[in-house]
Amino acid sequence: MLDPKMRRLATALSFLMLAPMPALAQTTTSPDIVVTGLRPEQAQSFVTQVAIPAPTADQLPRWDNSICTSIAGMPARQGRYLADRIAQRAAAVGLQPGGPNCQANVAIFVTGQSDTFSRQLFERDRDRFAYFAANNVSTLGRGAMDDFLTTPRAVRWWYVSQTFGADGLSLAGDASSGGMSNAPSTRASGTRLTGATRENLSQVIIVIDAQRVRGVQLATLADYVSFIALAQVNPNASTTDYPTIMNVFSGVEANAGAPTSLTLWDTAFLDALYKADRNAINPATQQREIARRMLGANS
Repeated sequence: MLDPKMRRLATALSFLMLAPMPALAQTTTSPDIVVTGLRPEQAQSFVTQVAIPAPTADQLPRWDNSICTSIAGMPARQGRYLADRIAQRAAAVGLQPGGPNCQANVAIFVTGQSDTFSRQLFERDRDRFAYFAANNVSTLGRGAMDDFLTTPRAVRWWYVSQTFGADGLSLAGDASSGGMSNAPSTRASGTRLTGATRENLSQVIIVIDAQRVRGVQLATLADYVSFIALAQVNPNASTTDYPTIMNVFSGVEANAGAPTSLTLWDTAFLDALYKADRNAINPATQQREIARRMLGANS
């Protein structure tokens, strides 16, 4: 469900939200997963293209334990299908889906005017986008924000992450809220091989343009959204050389020849991301480990 603040925003911007979502056929496919012909350089190139670190963070971010999805602007039945698919994909990498009254940290908006809606959503609540600098909070930066606001896309997204200590304790706040203040002074420290921090996703905002996704199967859209909800994905990644769900949309247009569900590459990438060392010394080290795990060499 939407938290009160996001509910007020959705209400205020409701004139831009889509009334009926264009008809999307609900299909479910469970193809066999077969690993064939993946070369080390391909895996490394794919990971480097897709997995993007924040300029101020020392690791790639991922969700810690659970996610909670809210959806506005989509008919209830289709919205439930989308939420359930995200929960299913999250469970596959070891995350727990939030309960009925959870605080949403994946906020999905469906609108027929995403260009205008995205800018007005940002203007009404810049704090939600972590636009202003804050200790231990990271985004992809002002240039990425400009891209989010001005580049027409079928689906656009924005990430906010938070830096925690290597042991998972918050670097801010008091001890009663899980923070470091007044906590025992002994903490895990970084070495030349291990970082002293980890990066947790804390908020993902996804805006779907209902007109631009018209004709795409709901199951396909749900897997596409699941992928970008579970990892900090570069919206400008060049992925045409790889069999990935990221090829469903080329800018503002749907690609009829793209995969219709998460592919082996996608599921292997997500699985590797959530198994990789969270306290790596830098993002490049994590990217290399993820590539190795995709190849099955470090699983």
